[in-house]
Amino acid sequence: MLVGWGGYPAAMVGVPGAAVSNLSPPTLAAVAFGLAQCGAALLLAGPLRRALQRPWAWAAVALANLGAMTVFLWHQTAMIAVTAVTLPVGAALPGLHTVPAGLGWVGARLAWLPAFAAGLLVCVLAFHTYERRRAPASGPG
Repeated sequence: MLVGWGGYPAAMVGVPGAAVSNLSPPTLAAVAFGLAQCGAALLLAGPLRRALQRPWAWAAVALANLGAMTVFLWHQTAMIAVTAVTLPVGAALPGLHTVPAGLGWVGARLAWLPAFAAGLLVCVLAFHTYERRRAPASGPG
């Protein structure tokens, strides 16, 4: 409602070309979005806890967590790489190089997720083994 009727921008982060940023200073829309995320986490906690009582679900989460730090460290690099590679095409790529301007932009941005995931997969495959390497034990000489 704040974005649709209140005049706040759809992007909760600063976007070049946008007249208003939701972060500088923080707006009511940014605060409401954060509270909505907290509420969603609280609503999903019980069902997720029950789902993770199944051994196969817990194993899948544990396996995914083995690469969590790699994903965290490299996801922005993957997104910027995809964005940089497509920069010559510019505004012809809606959702990537365009200012957020409504639900159409959100749909277009979601359509880019497979490209971002592919870039992230390249980063994970390239760097995961180096990040899992243990430092040599050092002790008293």
